[in-house]
Formats: sequence, C-alpha cells, structure tokens
Amino acid sequence: MTNKIIAIQGNHPSKLNPKTDTSIFLANEIQKRYKIFYYDPRDLSVISSKVIAKGFFIKFNYNNKKFYKILKKQKLDLIKCKFILIRQDPPFNLEYISTTYILETIKNKVKIINNPTSIRNISEKLYSIKYKRFMPSTIFTQNIDEIKSFFKKNKSVILKPIHSFSGNDIYLLSKFRLNFIKKFIKKHNYIMCQKYLSKISKGDKRVFLINGKVCGVISRVP
Repeated sequence: MTNKIIAIQGNHPSKLNPKTDTSIFLANEIQKRYKIFYYDPRDLSVISSKVIAKGFFIKFNYNNKKFYKILKKQKLDLIKCKFILIRQDPPFNLEYISTTYILETIKNKVKIINNPTSIRNISEKLYSIKYKRFMPSTIFTQNIDEIKSFFKKNKSVILKPIHSFSGNDIYLLSKFRLNFIKKFIKKHNYIMCQKYLSKISKGDKRVFLINGKVCGVISRVP
C-alpha cells in the first residue's frame, strides 16, 4: 500500500460544506489516483516512536445527498502515505500547534503539505507585514489607544482577528465603538485593523504564485 495513500488531516467530513470547502475539491481530485485516508487532528498519536492516526478510508461523491462514504476504519502509520495534507480549520490553538510538532518528526520520511514547521512559524496575517507597501494602511495591536488613533485617521476601518479564517469575525466599523472593540480584543487578543477600501465590494483578486511564477488568478466577491 506504500505510496498509494494520501492522508488528509481535517475536520470531520460531516462538518464540511461540499459546495464551498476546498478540502472536498482536493479530495475529489485525489481519489482519481489514490486512496484517501482521513483523520481528525485529535486522533493523531505517537505510539512506540511511530506517528499513528486513527481514522478511515473514505470516498466522496458530489451526486449523492450524503457526499461521502466511510469505507473502512483503522489505525495507520502515516509514513506509509505518499502525502499528508494538513487541512483542518483554525483556531490556531495548542491542539493545532501540537499536531505540527508531531508531524514534524516524520516530515523527512513523507511529504507533508504544508510543511508543519512553516505552518507553526508563519502567521498568515502577521506575515503580511513584509508586504505593507502593497497594502492599505494597517496596524496589528490590542491597544485601545492605538486603535482609536487609527480610527481617527482612517474613518472607516476593518477589524480582523489574526488567527481566524474564511472571513469569520471580520467587521467594518464606520465609527469608534469602544465597548464592541473591548469585547473583540478580549475574545481575539491581537487584531488586525485595516483602512476600508470601498471598491472591495466589487471583489478582489487572489493570485497564485509557485516558485515566483504567476500560475493562476481568481476573483473573490463578498
């Protein structure tokens, strides 16, 4: 079975939306070539120095109302896989971080996408600091005075949690709402504040770069 299995570490399929979730699109294409072994992050273990996942082989079918079928439940030594895809949603919490440490122990024996070390070390939103000259005016903070000053300068501001995903908990504020902001910071700690660009209502572009080469682009419309 070596190199005939692709493992997916992700949220249980019952929690996914087949119309919008990229993991299902990827899995649907993968199953044309390989067997798919699917497991939840909480079912990842280290047993006798082996990285073991308790999960199931699965088949996806968009034509059925229930778009997936669990074929066989079992435990699997993950170094038997050709690839492992890390696909679970944030929050980027200690469970998430712990799985990166566990998978890191086998990353030289099996290809893991994305590299667990990189996932842990690179915060998606904070990494954008490197590209601030291409961005609207932006600050990262949990200091109320800094946020108030930023509001005064930019009038309309977008608030984003640093470790959220899929557009969750993103707010447009056209006036300074102190109590709301305090609750937002209490829930999310560090946040990203960004000047609102009105033309975003018409959508933005997502550009795909591979080894520095533009390989594709899509439009995202809110």
